Amino acid sequence: MADFSFNCPFCNLELSIDESGVGQEIECPGCKEVLIIPAPSGGGAPVEVERSPVIPQGDFPEAKIIKNASQSLDVAAKTVKKLRVKSFRHHEHVKDGKDTFDDAVSSFIGQHPEDDIITITGIQYTHHLKQKDAEGKETTTPVTEYGVLVEYKA
Repeated sequence: MADFSFNCPFCNLELSIDESGVGQEIECPGCKEVLIIPAPSGGGAPVEVERSPVIPQGDFPEAKIIKNASQSLDVAAKTVKKLRVKSFRHHEHVKDGKDTFDDAVSSFIGQHPEDDIITITGIQYTHHLKQKDAEGKETTTPVTEYGVLVEYKA
């Protein structure tokens, strides 16, 4: 069969496809919308005519609801994503003089699809740094630091 071209009805991108694909659903590579490949125009291809549905006559067995054994409602309910919050405090990602804060935040964000990240908000917080003074006595000093709060779906 020969190739023919048509335009996506959603984004107007010109697509070429083999005539054997007529009637199949495909995803447009441009806009990602699902469309049905139309019959080529001209060339004597059959034209689809919309018909009214035929209503069958006669007695029919009682309809039964068949439970989908592949996934119970309990399992389906658990797959619904919930809103979550993850905080990253800078001082928790500094060890032995090495700052891994940016890597930790980037790694976390990279593990989640972009559509699941809702917001990333900068935060400021204070924690108490424990130190020993010249006499060896332990003291705490308040230190103001920064971090981020990530709201995401999981």
